Amino acid sequence: MQTPFRKKVNDAYVQTGTTQRRWKKTLNFLKGVMPAKSGLDIGERTPLTDKLEGLFGCTFENTNIDLDTGSIENRYDVVTAFEVIEHLFNPLHCLLEIRKALNPEGRLYLSTPNSKPNFLWSSEHFHEMSERSLTELFNRAKFKVLRKTAIRIHGFGFYFTGIRPMFRGFFDKRWLFELVPVNQD
Repeated sequence: MQTPFRKKVNDAYVQTGTTQRRWKKTLNFLKGVMPAKSGLDIGERTPLTDKLEGLFGCTFENTNIDLDTGSIENRYDVVTAFEVIEHLFNPLHCLLEIRKALNPEGRLYLSTPNSKPNFLWSSEHFHEMSERSLTELFNRAKFKVLRKTAIRIHGFGFYFTGIRPMFRGFFDKRWLFELVPVNQD
């Protein structure tokens, strides 16, 4: 289902400097991960998916369901959801489906923009959440944060290209998380 909040991945998107910087920093965050037997990359297949396969040493599937309402059928050792939840109407549903799809010792790696004033949001984002809101969302979906880091994806000069980019310089960062499911007790 195509909505104004869903980005179509194409060659132009893949080639942008921000996408390339984000992927490089994401792969740096993932250095040293344990090999996996099975992986799922939430969203469309991209060149990053290919790199994830090399990093984790397994084949990654990709989703082709409506992430706001659909079900993930298989089980995986690792799931990645990079720059996805901000585009969803119902990120809790997606996280609950990911949790069900993860093997008990599995890992979820997720990235999303940090909240900023609404006038700085991308027109394609339905949600941008603060660190506190993300923590509550993860708790509700029964995930524990193992580690996190904040990154910037724009080059330094970008912030001097206008008023809006200058404001973004104060607020603009992406969160990268490593999450594990917690027991249902």
